[in-house]
Amino acid sequence: MQVLPTEVFTSDEVKQIEADYAKTHNGHCFDLMKKAGFSVFDYLVKKCKDLKEVWIFCGKGNNGGDGYVVASLLKEHSIAHRVFATGIPHEDTEASVAYEYYLQMGGHVEFDLPNNGVLPTDSKIVSYELPDVAIDALLGTGIEMAPQGATAKWIKYVNQLQAYTISVDVPSGVVADTGAVPGVCIKAHATICMLALKPGLITGDGVDFVGEVFFSNLGLNISGYSSLESFSNPRYLLPIRQVTYKDIKDELPFRCRSFNKSDSGKVLIISGKEGMGGAAIMAGIGALRSGAGLVKVATDRMNAQAMLSIRPELMSVDLSNYELVSKAISWSDVVAIGPGLGVNEHTASLMALLDDDEKHLFVYDADALNVLAKYEQNYYKENRILTPHPGEAARLLGESIEQINQDRILSCYKIWQKYGGVVLLKGPGTVICDGEQFTIINEGSEALATGGSGDLLTGIIVSLLGQGLDINAAAIVGACVHGRAGYLCGERNGVLGTLPLDLCDYVRELLNAKG
Repeated sequence: MQVLPTEVFTSDEVKQIEADYAKTHNGHCFDLMKKAGFSVFDYLVKKCKDLKEVWIFCGKGNNGGDGYVVASLLKEHSIAHRVFATGIPHEDTEASVAYEYYLQMGGHVEFDLPNNGVLPTDSKIVSYELPDVAIDALLGTGIEMAPQGATAKWIKYVNQLQAYTISVDVPSGVVADTGAVPGVCIKAHATICMLALKPGLITGDGVDFVGEVFFSNLGLNISGYSSLESFSNPRYLLPIRQVTYKDIKDELPFRCRSFNKSDSGKVLIISGKEGMGGAAIMAGIGALRSGAGLVKVATDRMNAQAMLSIRPELMSVDLSNYELVSKAISWSDVVAIGPGLGVNEHTASLMALLDDDEKHLFVYDADALNVLAKYEQNYYKENRILTPHPGEAARLLGESIEQINQDRILSCYKIWQKYGGVVLLKGPGTVICDGEQFTIINEGSEALATGGSGDLLTGIIVSLLGQGLDINAAAIVGACVHGRAGYLCGERNGVLGTLPLDLCDYVRELLNAKG
Protein backbone atom coordinates (compact mmCIF):
# COMPACT_ATOMS: atom_id res chain seq x y z
CA MET A 1 0.00 0.00 0.00
CA GLN A 2 1.44 3.35 -1.04
CA VAL A 3 1.97 5.99 1.63
CA LEU A 4 -0.59 8.72 1.00
CA PRO A 5 -0.30 12.36 2.09
CA THR A 6 -1.77 13.31 5.45
CA GLU A 7 -3.57 16.41 4.20
CA VAL A 8 -6.87 15.89 2.36
CA PHE A 9 -8.46 18.50 0.08
CA THR A 10 -11.87 18.93 -1.54
CA SER A 11 -12.31 19.43 -5.28
CA ASP A 12 -13.01 23.17 -4.92
CA GLU A 13 -9.85 23.56 -2.85
CA VAL A 14 -7.88 21.78 -5.57
CA LYS A 15 -9.38 24.13 -8.16
CA GLN A 16 -8.17 27.10 -6.12
CA ILE A 17 -4.69 25.57 -5.83
CA GLU A 18 -4.66 25.13 -9.62
CA ALA A 19 -5.91 28.70 -10.15
CA ASP A 20 -3.15 30.06 -7.93
CA TYR A 21 -0.63 27.96 -9.86
CA ALA A 22 -1.93 29.26 -13.20
CA LYS A 23 -1.35 32.87 -12.11
CA THR A 24 2.39 32.25 -12.14
CA HIS A 25 2.43 29.91 -15.16
CA ASN A 26 1.09 31.92 -18.10
CA GLY A 27 -2.51 31.54 -17.00
CA HIS A 28 -2.83 27.78 -17.46
CA CYS A 29 -2.02 24.42 -15.88
CA PHE A 30 -1.18 22.43 -19.00
CA ASP A 31 2.18 21.36 -17.61
CA LEU A 32 0.34 19.88 -14.61
CA MET A 33 -1.93 18.00 -17.03
CA LYS A 34 1.12 16.61 -18.81
CA LYS A 35 2.55 15.44 -15.50
CA ALA A 36 -0.78 13.88 -14.57
CA GLY A 37 -0.92 11.98 -17.83
CA PHE A 38 2.66 10.84 -17.41
CA SER A 39 1.87 9.59 -13.88
CA VAL A 40 -0.86 7.35 -15.30
CA PHE A 41 1.35 6.20 -18.17
CA ASP A 42 4.24 5.46 -15.82
CA TYR A 43 2.02 3.38 -13.55
CA LEU A 44 0.53 1.60 -16.56
CA VAL A 45 3.81 0.43 -18.10
CA LYS A 46 5.29 -0.59 -14.75
CA LYS A 47 2.21 -2.43 -13.51
CA CYS A 48 0.95 -4.03 -16.71
CA LYS A 49 3.69 -5.99 -18.44
CA ASP A 50 3.24 -7.47 -21.93
CA LEU A 51 0.56 -4.95 -22.89
CA LYS A 52 -1.38 -5.80 -26.02
CA GLU A 53 -3.89 -2.96 -26.22
CA VAL A 54 -5.09 -0.08 -24.06
CA TRP A 55 -8.43 1.67 -24.43
CA ILE A 56 -8.80 5.20 -23.11
CA PHE A 57 -12.25 6.65 -22.39
CA CYS A 58 -12.26 10.45 -22.30
CA GLY A 59 -14.84 12.97 -21.19
CA LYS A 60 -15.06 16.58 -22.34
CA GLY A 61 -13.35 18.09 -19.30
CA ASN A 62 -9.83 18.16 -17.93
CA ASN A 63 -10.08 14.56 -16.74
CA GLY A 64 -10.44 13.68 -20.41
CA GLY A 65 -7.45 15.92 -21.11
CA ASP A 66 -5.34 13.73 -18.84
CA GLY A 67 -6.55 10.79 -20.92
CA TYR A 68 -5.38 12.41 -24.15
CA VAL A 69 -1.93 12.94 -22.63
CA VAL A 70 -1.83 9.22 -21.79
CA ALA A 71 -2.87 8.44 -25.37
CA SER A 72 -0.09 10.65 -26.74
CA LEU A 73 2.48 8.81 -24.63
CA LEU A 74 1.14 5.45 -25.76
CA LYS A 75 1.43 6.56 -29.38
CA GLU A 76 4.92 7.91 -28.80
CA HIS A 77 5.98 4.52 -27.41
CA SER A 78 4.17 2.55 -30.13
CA ILE A 79 1.80 0.83 -27.70
CA ALA A 80 -1.45 -0.27 -29.34
CA HIS A 81 -4.42 1.73 -28.13
CA ARG A 82 -7.81 3.19 -28.99
CA VAL A 83 -9.34 6.43 -27.74
CA PHE A 84 -13.08 6.83 -27.22
CA ALA A 85 -14.55 10.22 -26.32
CA THR A 86 -18.01 11.35 -25.26
CA GLY A 87 -17.39 14.60 -27.16
CA ILE A 88 -14.81 17.15 -28.23
CA PRO A 89 -13.25 18.99 -25.26
CA HIS A 90 -14.48 22.45 -24.39
CA GLU A 91 -12.66 25.19 -26.32
CA ASP A 92 -9.78 27.14 -24.78
CA THR A 93 -9.12 24.57 -22.07
CA GLU A 94 -6.09 22.49 -21.21
CA ALA A 95 -8.09 19.45 -22.35
CA SER A 96 -8.57 20.94 -25.83
CA VAL A 97 -4.81 21.53 -26.08
CA ALA A 98 -4.14 17.88 -25.14
CA TYR A 99 -6.78 16.72 -27.63
CA GLU A 100 -5.30 18.76 -30.52
CA TYR A 101 -1.78 17.60 -29.67
CA TYR A 102 -2.86 13.96 -29.83
CA LEU A 103 -4.51 14.53 -33.22
CA GLN A 104 -1.37 16.28 -34.51
CA MET A 105 0.61 13.18 -33.57
CA GLY A 106 -1.62 11.20 -35.92
CA GLY A 107 -3.92 9.93 -33.21
CA HIS A 108 -7.50 8.96 -33.91
CA VAL A 109 -10.47 9.57 -31.62
CA GLU A 110 -13.70 7.55 -31.84
CA PHE A 111 -16.94 9.12 -30.64
CA ASP A 112 -18.98 5.92 -30.51
CA LEU A 113 -18.37 2.71 -28.63
CA PRO A 114 -17.57 -0.41 -30.69
CA ASN A 115 -20.78 -2.07 -31.91
CA ASN A 116 -22.68 0.75 -30.18
CA GLY A 117 -21.56 -0.59 -26.83
CA VAL A 118 -22.52 -4.23 -27.36
CA LEU A 119 -19.75 -6.62 -26.36
CA PRO A 120 -18.83 -9.47 -28.77
CA THR A 121 -20.35 -12.22 -26.63
CA ASP A 122 -23.05 -13.22 -29.11
CA SER A 123 -22.11 -15.16 -32.25
CA LYS A 124 -24.29 -12.78 -34.27
CA ILE A 125 -22.19 -9.83 -33.17
CA VAL A 126 -19.15 -8.86 -35.22
CA SER A 127 -16.12 -9.98 -33.20
CA TYR A 128 -13.48 -7.48 -32.12
CA GLU A 129 -10.47 -7.59 -29.82
CA LEU A 130 -10.94 -6.38 -26.27
CA PRO A 131 -8.26 -4.45 -24.37
CA ASP A 132 -5.95 -5.60 -21.59
CA VAL A 133 -6.30 -2.24 -19.86
CA ALA A 134 -9.00 0.44 -19.76
CA ILE A 135 -8.22 4.01 -18.72
CA ASP A 136 -11.16 5.86 -17.14
CA ALA A 137 -10.81 9.58 -17.86
CA LEU A 138 -14.51 10.34 -18.17
CA LEU A 139 -15.67 12.52 -15.28
CA GLY A 140 -13.07 13.36 -12.64
CA THR A 141 -13.83 15.40 -9.54
CA GLY A 142 -16.70 17.61 -10.66
CA ILE A 143 -19.78 15.44 -10.15
CA GLU A 144 -22.38 15.57 -7.37
CA MET A 145 -25.21 13.66 -9.08
CA ALA A 146 -25.50 10.26 -10.73
CA PRO A 147 -24.03 10.03 -14.26
CA GLN A 148 -26.72 10.24 -16.93
CA GLY A 149 -27.26 9.41 -20.59
CA ALA A 150 -24.30 8.47 -22.73
CA THR A 151 -21.84 8.81 -19.85
CA ALA A 152 -23.77 6.28 -17.77
CA LYS A 153 -23.84 3.92 -20.76
CA TRP A 154 -20.10 4.26 -21.23
CA ILE A 155 -19.40 3.57 -17.55
CA LYS A 156 -21.43 0.35 -17.73
CA TYR A 157 -19.56 -0.62 -20.89
CA VAL A 158 -16.13 -0.11 -19.31
CA ASN A 159 -17.12 -2.25 -16.34
CA GLN A 160 -18.30 -5.02 -18.67
CA LEU A 161 -14.95 -5.12 -20.47
CA GLN A 162 -13.41 -6.92 -17.49
CA ALA A 163 -10.11 -5.26 -18.35
CA TYR A 164 -7.65 -4.01 -15.75
CA THR A 165 -9.12 -0.55 -15.14
CA ILE A 166 -7.20 2.53 -14.08
CA SER A 167 -9.14 5.64 -13.06
CA VAL A 168 -7.61 9.07 -13.45
CA ASP A 169 -7.87 11.04 -10.18
CA VAL A 170 -11.29 9.64 -9.14
CA PRO A 171 -13.36 6.75 -10.55
CA SER A 172 -16.12 8.20 -12.72
CA GLY A 173 -19.27 8.11 -10.62
CA VAL A 174 -17.65 8.68 -7.21
CA VAL A 175 -18.30 12.09 -5.64
CA ALA A 176 -14.76 13.22 -4.90
CA ASP A 177 -15.59 15.24 -1.79
CA THR A 178 -17.82 12.73 -0.02
CA GLY A 179 -17.25 9.23 -1.35
CA ALA A 180 -20.94 8.96 -2.21
CA VAL A 181 -21.84 6.85 -5.25
CA PRO A 182 -25.23 8.14 -6.42
CA GLY A 183 -25.47 5.99 -9.57
CA VAL A 184 -23.40 3.86 -11.93
CA CYS A 185 -19.69 3.99 -11.25
CA ILE A 186 -16.43 2.74 -12.71
CA LYS A 187 -15.10 -0.23 -10.75
CA ALA A 188 -11.38 0.53 -10.84
CA HIS A 189 -8.49 -1.75 -9.99
CA ALA A 190 -6.33 1.31 -9.33
CA THR A 191 -6.87 5.05 -9.01
CA ILE A 192 -4.06 7.50 -9.68
CA CYS A 193 -4.88 10.52 -7.53
CA MET A 194 -3.38 13.81 -8.71
CA LEU A 195 -2.05 16.84 -6.84
CA ALA A 196 -4.08 16.34 -3.63
CA LEU A 197 -5.78 13.44 -1.89
CA LYS A 198 -9.57 13.72 -2.10
CA PRO A 199 -11.90 12.60 0.73
CA GLY A 200 -14.04 10.42 -1.53
CA LEU A 201 -11.16 8.04 -2.15
CA ILE A 202 -10.91 7.03 1.51
CA THR A 203 -14.41 7.31 3.00
CA GLY A 204 -17.95 6.36 2.03
CA ASP A 205 -19.15 3.88 -0.57
CA GLY A 206 -16.44 5.10 -2.93
CA VAL A 207 -13.90 2.86 -1.22
CA ASP A 208 -15.55 -0.10 -2.98
CA PHE A 209 -14.73 1.41 -6.39
CA VAL A 210 -11.27 2.99 -6.13
CA GLY A 211 -9.17 -0.17 -6.00
CA GLU A 212 -5.65 0.58 -4.83
CA VAL A 213 -5.01 4.31 -4.52
CA PHE A 214 -1.74 5.79 -5.78
CA PHE A 215 -0.75 9.42 -5.41
CA SER A 216 1.24 11.85 -7.52
CA ASN A 217 1.86 15.40 -6.31
CA LEU A 218 2.79 16.44 -9.87
CA GLY A 219 5.96 17.98 -8.47
CA LEU A 220 3.98 20.60 -6.56
CA ASN A 221 4.30 21.11 -2.80
CA ILE A 222 0.89 22.16 -1.48
CA SER A 223 1.67 21.89 2.23
CA GLY A 224 1.21 25.65 2.51
CA TYR A 225 -2.49 25.14 1.89
CA SER A 226 -3.01 23.07 5.02
CA SER A 227 -4.84 25.95 6.72
CA LEU A 228 -8.41 26.69 5.64
CA GLU A 229 -7.49 30.38 5.64
CA SER A 230 -5.87 29.61 2.29
CA PHE A 231 -9.30 29.03 0.72
CA SER A 232 -12.03 31.55 0.00
CA ASN A 233 -15.03 29.22 0.34
CA PRO A 234 -14.18 25.82 1.84
CA ARG A 235 -16.86 23.12 1.64
CA TYR A 236 -16.11 22.01 5.19
CA LEU A 237 -15.36 24.41 8.03
CA LEU A 238 -12.47 22.36 9.40
CA PRO A 239 -9.32 20.97 7.76
CA ILE A 240 -9.22 17.25 6.90
CA ARG A 241 -6.42 14.76 7.43
CA GLN A 242 -6.14 11.01 7.05
CA VAL A 243 -4.22 8.66 9.32
CA THR A 244 -3.24 5.01 9.34
CA TYR A 245 -1.96 2.78 12.12
CA LYS A 246 1.64 3.71 11.23
CA ASP A 247 0.86 7.37 11.92
CA ILE A 248 -0.30 6.78 15.51
CA LYS A 249 2.45 4.51 16.83
CA ASP A 250 4.00 7.32 18.86
CA GLU A 251 0.66 7.86 20.63
CA LEU A 252 0.28 4.28 21.83
CA PRO A 253 0.08 3.96 25.63
CA PHE A 254 3.24 3.01 27.50
CA ARG A 255 3.41 1.07 30.74
CA CYS A 256 6.32 1.82 33.10
CA ARG A 257 7.98 -1.01 35.03
CA SER A 258 6.79 0.56 38.29
CA PHE A 259 3.10 0.57 37.31
CA ASN A 260 0.48 -1.27 39.31
CA LYS A 261 -2.99 -2.19 38.09
CA SER A 262 -4.52 1.13 39.14
CA ASP A 263 -1.94 3.07 37.14
CA SER A 264 -3.20 1.48 33.92
CA GLY A 265 -6.72 2.78 34.38
CA LYS A 266 -9.85 1.78 36.26
CA VAL A 267 -12.53 1.27 33.64
CA LEU A 268 -16.29 0.95 34.13
CA ILE A 269 -18.44 -0.36 31.29
CA ILE A 270 -22.22 -0.04 31.68
CA SER A 271 -23.55 -2.58 29.23
CA GLY A 272 -25.83 -5.53 28.65
CA LYS A 273 -29.45 -5.90 29.64
CA GLU A 274 -30.81 -9.43 30.05
CA GLY A 275 -30.23 -11.34 26.83
CA MET A 276 -27.55 -8.89 25.64
CA GLY A 277 -24.65 -10.13 27.73
CA GLY A 278 -22.49 -10.58 24.64
CA ALA A 279 -22.16 -6.82 24.25
CA ALA A 280 -20.90 -6.50 27.83
CA ILE A 281 -18.47 -9.39 27.41
CA MET A 282 -16.98 -8.08 24.17
CA ALA A 283 -16.61 -4.53 25.47
CA GLY A 284 -15.05 -5.81 28.69
CA ILE A 285 -12.58 -8.09 26.92
CA GLY A 286 -11.77 -5.28 24.48
CA ALA A 287 -10.82 -3.06 27.42
CA LEU A 288 -8.67 -5.76 29.05
CA ARG A 289 -6.87 -6.68 25.83
CA SER A 290 -6.17 -2.99 25.21
CA GLY A 291 -4.24 -2.68 28.46
CA ALA A 292 -6.73 -1.49 31.07
CA GLY A 293 -5.55 -2.29 34.58
CA LEU A 294 -8.96 -2.95 36.13
CA VAL A 295 -12.30 -3.40 34.39
CA LYS A 296 -15.73 -3.49 36.03
CA VAL A 297 -18.82 -4.24 33.99
CA ALA A 298 -22.23 -3.11 35.20
CA THR A 299 -24.50 -5.65 33.57
CA ASP A 300 -27.68 -7.59 34.22
CA ARG A 301 -27.28 -10.26 36.89
CA MET A 302 -28.25 -12.92 34.35
CA ASN A 303 -25.14 -12.03 32.31
CA ALA A 304 -22.61 -11.97 35.13
CA GLN A 305 -22.03 -15.72 35.52
CA ALA A 306 -21.43 -16.27 31.80
CA MET A 307 -19.15 -13.24 31.63
CA LEU A 308 -16.99 -14.33 34.56
CA SER A 309 -16.73 -17.89 33.28
CA ILE A 310 -15.33 -16.57 30.00
CA ARG A 311 -13.12 -13.82 31.44
CA PRO A 312 -12.66 -14.04 35.23
CA GLU A 313 -10.41 -10.96 35.18
CA LEU A 314 -13.56 -8.86 34.75
CA MET A 315 -15.50 -7.62 37.78
CA SER A 316 -19.29 -7.35 37.74
CA VAL A 317 -21.79 -4.88 39.16
CA ASP A 318 -25.56 -5.37 39.24
CA LEU A 319 -26.99 -3.10 36.55
CA SER A 320 -30.34 -2.80 38.31
CA ASN A 321 -28.83 -1.38 41.52
CA TYR A 322 -28.36 2.36 41.00
CA GLU A 323 -26.45 2.74 44.26
CA LEU A 324 -23.90 0.11 43.26
CA VAL A 325 -23.59 1.58 39.77
CA SER A 326 -23.09 5.04 41.27
CA LYS A 327 -20.34 3.70 43.55
CA ALA A 328 -18.70 2.01 40.56
CA ILE A 329 -18.72 5.32 38.70
CA SER A 330 -16.99 6.99 41.65
CA TRP A 331 -14.43 4.17 41.75
CA SER A 332 -13.61 4.41 38.06
CA ASP A 333 -11.35 6.73 36.09
CA VAL A 334 -13.34 6.42 32.86
CA VAL A 335 -16.77 5.12 31.85
CA ALA A 336 -18.28 3.59 28.72
CA ILE A 337 -22.04 3.28 28.46
CA GLY A 338 -24.51 1.92 25.94
CA PRO A 339 -23.79 -1.45 24.32
CA GLY A 340 -26.74 -3.78 24.69
CA LEU A 341 -28.62 -1.65 27.24
CA GLY A 342 -31.85 -1.15 25.32
CA VAL A 343 -33.70 2.08 24.61
CA ASN A 344 -35.79 2.59 27.71
CA GLU A 345 -36.19 4.73 30.81
CA HIS A 346 -33.81 2.50 32.77
CA THR A 347 -31.00 3.34 30.35
CA ALA A 348 -32.00 7.01 30.51
CA SER A 349 -31.80 6.86 34.31
CA LEU A 350 -28.34 5.28 34.18
CA MET A 351 -27.20 8.02 31.81
CA ALA A 352 -28.62 10.64 34.17
CA LEU A 353 -26.02 9.51 36.73
CA LEU A 354 -23.40 10.93 34.35
CA ASP A 355 -25.14 14.19 33.44
CA ASP A 356 -23.34 16.57 35.80
CA ASP A 357 -20.10 14.58 35.98
CA GLU A 358 -17.20 16.66 34.69
CA LYS A 359 -14.55 14.57 36.44
CA HIS A 360 -14.70 11.49 34.24
CA LEU A 361 -14.19 10.92 30.54
CA PHE A 362 -16.92 8.93 28.81
CA VAL A 363 -17.60 6.83 25.75
CA TYR A 364 -21.25 6.82 24.60
CA ASP A 365 -22.09 4.00 22.20
CA ALA A 366 -25.06 2.07 20.85
CA ASP A 367 -28.17 2.48 23.01
CA ALA A 368 -26.70 5.42 24.91
CA LEU A 369 -26.79 7.23 21.57
CA ASN A 370 -30.30 6.04 20.83
CA VAL A 371 -31.45 7.32 24.23
CA LEU A 372 -29.83 10.69 23.52
CA ALA A 373 -31.85 10.83 20.33
CA LYS A 374 -35.16 9.61 21.80
CA TYR A 375 -35.23 11.23 25.22
CA GLU A 376 -33.38 14.41 24.21
CA GLN A 377 -31.41 14.49 27.44
CA ASN A 378 -27.95 15.86 28.12
CA TYR A 379 -27.39 17.03 24.57
CA TYR A 380 -24.08 18.86 24.85
CA LYS A 381 -21.15 17.46 26.79
CA GLU A 382 -17.45 18.08 26.16
CA ASN A 383 -15.90 15.22 28.13
CA ARG A 384 -17.13 12.32 26.04
CA ILE A 385 -16.69 10.41 22.80
CA LEU A 386 -19.77 9.53 20.75
CA THR A 387 -19.32 6.49 18.48
CA PRO A 388 -22.38 6.20 16.20
CA HIS A 389 -22.75 4.01 13.16
CA PRO A 390 -24.80 5.58 10.32
CA GLY A 391 -28.11 4.32 11.73
CA GLU A 392 -27.43 5.83 15.14
CA ALA A 393 -26.14 9.00 13.49
CA ALA A 394 -29.39 9.28 11.57
CA ARG A 395 -31.38 9.08 14.80
CA LEU A 396 -29.13 11.65 16.51
CA LEU A 397 -29.77 14.14 13.71
CA GLY A 398 -33.34 13.18 12.82
CA GLU A 399 -32.27 12.28 9.28
CA SER A 400 -32.22 9.17 7.12
CA ILE A 401 -29.27 6.81 6.82
CA GLU A 402 -29.07 7.81 3.15
CA GLN A 403 -28.62 11.46 4.16
CA ILE A 404 -25.87 10.51 6.60
CA ASN A 405 -23.97 8.49 4.00
CA GLN A 406 -24.45 11.13 1.31
CA ASP A 407 -21.89 13.29 3.15
CA ARG A 408 -20.28 11.50 6.08
CA ILE A 409 -17.92 14.37 6.87
CA LEU A 410 -20.72 16.93 7.12
CA SER A 411 -22.84 14.49 9.15
CA CYS A 412 -20.02 13.99 11.63
CA TYR A 413 -19.65 17.76 11.98
CA LYS A 414 -23.38 18.26 12.56
CA ILE A 415 -23.37 15.67 15.35
CA TRP A 416 -20.37 17.40 16.94
CA GLN A 417 -22.14 20.78 16.71
CA LYS A 418 -25.19 19.38 18.48
CA TYR A 419 -23.60 17.10 21.08
CA GLY A 420 -20.01 18.31 21.60
CA GLY A 421 -17.01 16.26 22.70
CA VAL A 422 -15.47 14.06 20.02
CA VAL A 423 -17.61 12.30 17.42
CA LEU A 424 -16.48 9.07 15.76
CA LEU A 425 -18.75 8.19 12.82
CA LYS A 426 -18.19 4.53 12.02
CA GLY A 427 -18.22 3.10 8.54
CA PRO A 428 -15.86 2.77 5.58
CA GLY A 429 -13.28 5.44 6.28
CA THR A 430 -14.35 6.26 9.85
CA VAL A 431 -14.62 10.04 10.31
CA ILE A 432 -13.67 11.70 13.61
CA CYS A 433 -14.40 15.33 14.52
CA ASP A 434 -13.12 17.14 17.61
CA GLY A 435 -14.17 20.64 16.57
CA GLU A 436 -10.65 21.48 15.37
CA GLN A 437 -10.27 19.12 12.43
CA PHE A 438 -11.64 16.04 10.72
CA THR A 439 -9.61 12.85 10.85
CA ILE A 440 -10.39 10.05 8.40
CA ILE A 441 -9.20 6.64 9.58
CA ASN A 442 -7.66 4.96 6.55
CA GLU A 443 -7.81 1.50 8.09
CA GLY A 444 -10.47 -1.18 8.27
CA SER A 445 -11.85 -4.26 6.59
CA GLU A 446 -15.11 -5.87 5.60
CA ALA A 447 -14.19 -8.48 8.22
CA LEU A 448 -15.51 -5.97 10.78
CA ALA A 449 -19.03 -6.10 9.30
CA THR A 450 -20.39 -8.36 12.03
CA GLY A 451 -22.30 -7.88 15.27
CA GLY A 452 -20.14 -6.96 18.23
CA SER A 453 -17.33 -5.19 16.38
CA GLY A 454 -18.54 -1.87 17.74
CA ASP A 455 -18.71 -3.24 21.28
CA LEU A 456 -15.08 -4.31 21.02
CA LEU A 457 -14.16 -0.82 19.75
CA THR A 458 -15.93 0.76 22.72
CA GLY A 459 -13.81 -1.34 25.07
CA ILE A 460 -10.61 -0.41 23.24
CA ILE A 461 -11.34 3.32 23.29
CA VAL A 462 -12.39 3.51 26.95
CA SER A 463 -9.27 1.51 27.88
CA LEU A 464 -7.08 4.03 26.06
CA LEU A 465 -8.82 6.86 27.91
CA GLY A 466 -8.03 5.09 31.18
CA GLN A 467 -4.38 4.88 30.19
CA GLY A 468 -4.12 8.62 29.81
CA LEU A 469 -4.93 9.45 26.20
CA ASP A 470 -7.15 12.49 25.67
CA ILE A 471 -10.54 12.00 24.05
CA ASN A 472 -9.42 12.85 20.52
CA ALA A 473 -6.28 10.72 20.68
CA ALA A 474 -8.18 7.79 22.22
CA ALA A 475 -10.77 7.91 19.44
CA ILE A 476 -8.14 8.09 16.68
CA VAL A 477 -5.76 5.50 18.13
CA GLY A 478 -8.62 3.17 19.04
CA ALA A 479 -10.14 3.35 15.56
CA CYS A 480 -6.76 2.82 13.88
CA VAL A 481 -5.89 -0.19 16.04
CA HIS A 482 -9.38 -1.69 15.66
CA GLY A 483 -9.39 -1.14 11.90
CA ARG A 484 -5.89 -2.52 11.42
CA ALA A 485 -6.66 -5.55 13.59
CA GLY A 486 -9.73 -6.24 11.46
CA TYR A 487 -7.64 -6.02 8.31
CA LEU A 488 -4.92 -8.34 9.62
CA CYS A 489 -7.40 -10.87 10.97
CA GLY A 490 -9.37 -10.92 7.72
CA GLU A 491 -6.22 -11.07 5.58
CA ARG A 492 -4.75 -14.01 7.47
CA ASN A 493 -7.90 -15.98 8.23
CA GLY A 494 -10.54 -14.82 5.73
CA VAL A 495 -13.07 -12.04 6.11
CA LEU A 496 -16.11 -14.32 6.23
CA GLY A 497 -16.66 -15.79 9.66
CA THR A 498 -14.33 -13.40 11.47
CA LEU A 499 -15.72 -12.65 14.94
CA PRO A 500 -14.97 -9.60 17.10
CA LEU A 501 -13.04 -11.55 19.74
CA ASP A 502 -10.86 -13.02 16.96
CA LEU A 503 -9.32 -9.54 16.74
CA CYS A 504 -8.02 -9.51 20.30
CA ASP A 505 -4.63 -11.11 19.61
CA TYR A 506 -4.06 -8.59 16.83
CA VAL A 507 -5.17 -5.69 19.04
CA ARG A 508 -2.67 -6.82 21.66
CA GLU A 509 0.09 -7.14 19.07
CA LEU A 510 -0.58 -3.70 17.59
CA LEU A 511 -0.75 -1.94 20.96
CA ASN A 512 2.58 -3.43 22.01
CA ALA A 513 4.41 -2.24 18.90
CA LYS A 514 5.77 0.80 20.74
CA GLY A 515 8.08 -1.49 22.72
